[in-house]
Amino acid sequence: MLLEAASATGGRARSRVVDGYSLNIGPHALYRGGAAWPLLRSLGVELRYGRPRLAATKVRVDGEVRRLADLVAMRVRQRGRLLRLLAGHVPPPASGASAAEWIADLLADPVARRIAAVVVRTATYSADLDALAAGAAHGQLAAAGRGVCYLAGGWQSLVDALAARLGETGGEVRCGVPVAAVDHDEGGVGVVRLVDGTELPANRVIVALGDPRQTLRILGGPAAARLAPAVAAMTPVRMAHLDVALRPDQPRLANVFSLDDPVFISVPSDVAAVAPHHGMVIQAGRYLRADDERADHRGELEAALDAARPGWRDDVVDVRYVPSSMVAGDQARTATDGARRRVAAGEAGVPGLALAGDWVGPVGLLADASIASGVAAAAAVLAAPVRARA
Repeated sequence: MLLEAASATGGRARSRVVDGYSLNIGPHALYRGGAAWPLLRSLGVELRYGRPRLAATKVRVDGEVRRLADLVAMRVRQRGRLLRLLAGHVPPPASGASAAEWIADLLADPVARRIAAVVVRTATYSADLDALAAGAAHGQLAAAGRGVCYLAGGWQSLVDALAARLGETGGEVRCGVPVAAVDHDEGGVGVVRLVDGTELPANRVIVALGDPRQTLRILGGPAAARLAPAVAAMTPVRMAHLDVALRPDQPRLANVFSLDDPVFISVPSDVAAVAPHHGMVIQAGRYLRADDERADHRGELEAALDAARPGWRDDVVDVRYVPSSMVAGDQARTATDGARRRVAAGEAGVPGLALAGDWVGPVGLLADASIASGVAAAAAVLAAPVRARA
């Protein structure tokens, strides 16, 4: 049984559908080289997708928008090394190094460093490359090198496919059912208590919340006590984003990186079926550091769209700005050696109780971490000796 507090499943993977436009909650991409892809295939989940056109990708540098390929050809002295780095075809970095240190060690050319920093930031959603572990950056670039995919129908298509698979195997989804607590002791789990007072007997529970601090509040007891020191050190990853649908008969527009600031423009409708014929979906985002999470970046994102697609306001079907959206529960920090020393699925130390989420487990980042940790959590609760259900 899946208990979902919201009115629909999916969490941050939901898509809003407006007049035939599928708008994700900020820019999303699935990497064919990541952990999620083969796990989804093993579950029988087939996805339709398109891949962004690298040859058409543009960059904004010193206020001017130009093709990435032209910038690399004209102004980057270490072109070969940069391209190998971006494809993940360089040796893994030393343990303990930050992404910023890794880029500086590999590339002397200042423009090459800026391009590498932009692509690492986009692949990891991390604005702070001094805190990001180099190993995590290397892994993300390697995963992206095998294919960046924008899902047809938005990420709602992935949510719906997983929910359908759950139904086919006898599972039950209950939406609008917030959980208040998971009652447990050192010997195991006993009851899941809902906000409305309902008690559900359970001896195997996976807590799969995007916010590790909310996880502590729901768990309480010995599990929360064990997890609290690790959670206190976590640094959530956030971004501001502007999600825009433009009416049909639009000229094509490719993705735009910015070398001037941590802003990225994603155009999934360029390659994937997320809009009516010739309609456009644009998602502009700014990756946030902890010191600018409370600032208002809407004007900055609108200005970036002005430069990439002048006159876009005249064609708006729908637009939504989110000033600070949770991307991941924890940064892949140097302190945890990226993903390798993150909180484990069984870290709560209670038989039959496990954790899943993008901040859990030693595999991958973002959706890859969520799905890989979910598999690990399922294995953990099934293998554990559990008390008989009341």
